[in-house]
Formats: sequence, C-alpha cells, structure tokens
Amino acid sequence: MRGAEAVVNRTCFLGRHTVVKDRISKKYRISGLDEKLRRSRTRAEARILHKAKIAGVKCPVVLKVDDFSITMTFIDGNRPEMSAGESKEAGKLLAMLHDAGIIHGDYTPANLLKGKELFVIDFGLGYFSDYIEDKAIDVYTMLRALDVKSRKEFLKGYKACKKYDSVSRRLKDIEKRVRYA
Repeated sequence: MRGAEAVVNRTCFLGRHTVVKDRISKKYRISGLDEKLRRSRTRAEARILHKAKIAGVKCPVVLKVDDFSITMTFIDGNRPEMSAGESKEAGKLLAMLHDAGIIHGDYTPANLLKGKELFVIDFGLGYFSDYIEDKAIDVYTMLRALDVKSRKEFLKGYKACKKYDSVSRRLKDIEKRVRYA
C-alpha cells in the first residue's frame, strides 16, 4: 500500500506476520533535509505508537525502528463500517489518545481497522500536544467522515475524554470557521 509519505508492505519478522512502513524519499527536497525529516518523523511515529500502546489504545506494536522504516505487528482486519458500536468505540479510543497527550492528525475511519477489536493505525501525521484546539481538530476530522447517527455515537464514546467539555466548546468554534467549511 502506498500513501503520500510511506509505502507499507506485509512481511515476516522473527516468525511473526508484520508490516514494514518505509518513509519514501521526496526528490523535490534537498537530500540532507529529506533524510533529516524522514528520520525524525519515523522516530516520532514509533514513539507515538509506543505511548498509545501504554495508554491502552489498540494499535500495532513496534518491533523494530530503522532510520526510515518501522516494523510493526500485522493487524488482520478491514475498515470498519462505523456502526453505532464501532463509532462509540472509536470515540473512546480517541479519548484515550487525547488523555495521553497524543494527537492522531488524521483520525478517520480509513485509519481504523476492525478485527476482533477496533484498532487505530497510521500515526504518520501524529504528534504530542495538550492543546484543546489540536484535540478538537482531531474530533472534527472524524465527525466530517461520519453520518449523523454515527457522529452522535462517536461523541458518546469521546465523552470519556477528561477534557471533553473544553474540547466540545472549541469544536463548536471550529465548525463556524470558514476555512474548515
């Protein structure tokens, strides 16, 4: 699978089914800058995955980190249909991330996998932050991807976030902004 920043391939590592996410070089960047960005983003994503796992979020386990790649456990699953239960669980998972100071950066159904449980994947745009604005934008991103019924269930799950009231107030401000319309 190929995205804007990386290529993800299935493989085997230490006898386990795994995936390797390789950050691809950008030819339009100066070589030294490109390497520095790819290396720092790879390490940051590995740290975020590790901290998310410690926070109790179901996500891939990092097995190995190289300069420009992360080897992690393979999750056997598909994109969820975002039923009421899945939407509520997605809200709870985002609340757990936010309570741990993690912003996903692209929290949508496309970055969730449904196997036996719901898993969060692709933290490539993620970062650490406790700013309410950042959390509200993460919530807003998911809400834009859901239908009305699923939005309500997602927000029910997200109420588990310790700063739910503050995020909810900021979310209303964000929805009014023209640049997000």
